[in-house]
Amino acid sequence: MGIAWHRFSAFFNIYFKREDDGGVALGAVRPMMSAGKPLDFEEADPDTDVFGAGKIEDFSWKGWLDFTTCTECGRCQSQCPAWNTAKPLSPKLLITSLRDHAYAKAPYLLAGGRKDMAGDEVGITGDDAEAKLAKIDALALAEAERPLIGGPEEMGVIDPDVLWSCTSCGACVEQCPVDIEHVDHIVDMRRYQVMIESNFPTELGGMFKNLENKGNPWGQNAKDRLAWTEGLDFEVPVFDGELAEDVEYLFWVGCAGAFEDRAKKTTQAVAELLHMAGVKYVVLGPEETCTGDPARRAGNEFIFQMLAQQNVEVLNSVFEGREPGKRKIVAT
Repeated sequence: MGIAWHRFSAFFNIYFKREDDGGVALGAVRPMMSAGKPLDFEEADPDTDVFGAGKIEDFSWKGWLDFTTCTECGRCQSQCPAWNTAKPLSPKLLITSLRDHAYAKAPYLLAGGRKDMAGDEVGITGDDAEAKLAKIDALALAEAERPLIGGPEEMGVIDPDVLWSCTSCGACVEQCPVDIEHVDHIVDMRRYQVMIESNFPTELGGMFKNLENKGNPWGQNAKDRLAWTEGLDFEVPVFDGELAEDVEYLFWVGCAGAFEDRAKKTTQAVAELLHMAGVKYVVLGPEETCTGDPARRAGNEFIFQMLAQQNVEVLNSVFEGREPGKRKIVAT
């Protein structure tokens, strides 16, 4: 399709961007969706719900619009830290590869073709199945056999090294003149690879285990979350089960702020500023756990939802009895 088509679809792509306020889709990753609504694992049905994107047809209509709208200007590629450090990921080529695959597979999908997780045809069945398949272009049938994620020997649409090179920083999304949301699509593909295929870099296995068992990516003990307070010339107030009336803020330290040596300096600086300004605050200390964002960006939505629910319960207990407008959190 020519540039005129891109100009036409760009209007709709910008209008239907994820953020209602018109902002760029940065910050929090989009929730995992199924049937047009966020998927809650406590209510998920493995027989009907879709866990990420394992096939091109698993992407939402907005994903297909994104793929179609790409103008191939290359701004996303020029700003991508993965591409600029000789990694195989090009956000532009990723989107155009998905677009080309979608267009090539479209005749098969329009004819009602659909495969189950085992790769068996379940869309075109019956006595006349062979006749229906014979009417579909051979290239479309061949495209239907390609895995969405796979190496050159598997004829995959997206190479695994490309998928896992993304840092999810959002530079591509910020630079895109037509508001394509690259990171959301990358995370959706990761979700399927992690939760359905169990196919992900070995390094992530340790992180997932640490998040699930220890509540932080490095596997540190919860009691060490206050180690950053050592050496300060004032006492850092710790939540003891009841929030005093004069406490205005909960200081959310975070995993890096509690355990990573360089980030600890930032945490200490913020605590010193709060102390010098006379701000009444508390930290959770051992009660704090990871937000789960690293798991979500790596595709493990299950661990994210587990940690998120745990944090919701903790925060509700901390602010119990307080009006919503007086529940204040400061984070580094």
